[in-house]
Amino acid sequence: MKLGALLVLCAAVSSGATESETPAAAPCAFALVPPTDFVSLTKESGSIHNRSLSPWRWRSSKVRNRIPATIWEAECTSSVCSSPFPGHQGGQYLNSVPVYQTVLVLTRQERGSCYVASYKSVAVGCTCVLARYN
Repeated sequence: MKLGALLVLCAAVSSGATESETPAAAPCAFALVPPTDFVSLTKESGSIHNRSLSPWRWRSSKVRNRIPATIWEAECTSSVCSSPFPGHQGGQYLNSVPVYQTVLVLTRQERGSCYVASYKSVAVGCTCVLARYN
């Protein structure tokens, strides 16, 4: 009986199956086909980032297997805010801080065309807040 089991095992190994072969990807629960004209999150706010009392610059983050592939994030250009009145220095009482929004992103799994949904916190601009004092 043990010899028969050994022969079956040898036949299975000699059939060409190896550990290095990857199994076929399991089908997804649903299909996701983004349209060809899909637009990623872009910097569509005009020049508001330069005119703000708490200005920022845009920085892009690109991940090939993510939808959206490109996400633009705000990066505050200063830790203090500008004064709205020329010649006045009110900035030392106001700090410039990022404002965050949570966005849904889809990340493709390593094999196949399945995506995992998750949330990413993205800085969408900067604003002025009262400075903290110890």
